[in-house]
Amino acid sequence: MDVKAVLLLALSGLILVIVLIVRSRKGPRPRLRPLPAFLDLWKQAGYAAESGGAIHLALGSGGINAEDAVTSLAGLQVVEALANTAVSYQSPPIVTVGDPTLLPLAQDILRRAYERNGCAELYDPGNVRFIAPSPTAYAAGAAHVVASEKVTASTMDGAFGTEVSLIADAGARRDMDQLAAAANPSALGALYPAIDRLAIGEELFAAGAEMTEERSDATSLLAQDILRVILVLIILGTVLGTVGRALMGG
Repeated sequence: MDVKAVLLLALSGLILVIVLIVRSRKGPRPRLRPLPAFLDLWKQAGYAAESGGAIHLALGSGGINAEDAVTSLAGLQVVEALANTAVSYQSPPIVTVGDPTLLPLAQDILRRAYERNGCAELYDPGNVRFIAPSPTAYAAGAAHVVASEKVTASTMDGAFGTEVSLIADAGARRDMDQLAAAANPSALGALYPAIDRLAIGEELFAAGAEMTEERSDATSLLAQDILRVILVLIILGTVLGTVGRALMGG
């Protein structure tokens, strides 16, 4: 693929994204690809309210000042998407974090959910807990929350390694519903045998847009998908062009 073709394809994609963003300001919310890992989370919030329990949201050991900041922010987006519904059911989630930079952010998300529901005086910052800065110690502490408190479901969304298996095992021992989303291959390897509803890789970053009703989140995700397809086409065209020239030269 020559330079002109690459530039034309890139320009076409940019124009398409701009048109999509402009049109998304009016009309129906863009439809997204379904993420099976998160389809039951709303139902779990309702069940937690009926049983007097809570959903546990584990955000991992990443922070906003580390290399896995994007992964941690994606986990926070899941908290934000669920918080309003859980608080309206009077069943706030228990959020555990392994990095102190996530603590005030998660607390603010939960506090604003109480304010939106007109019950700011009921907000308890203790529902968001900093466990430990070490990944293994964090996972052990989060597993203890799952094992010993009135948790009805557990979801792991964020920066994890193989230590995430401690949390998953605690949930499996109580035979509770568990959902997870991770981008780290070692975490995925640890979760795959134990979790039925698992979001893999980029699906973690789509979780918030899938769960929330925010038009801007859905549009942003759709734009990313378009740009990703265009990038793949450019790479594929370049590789095929290189192979073709090599064969003709040979």
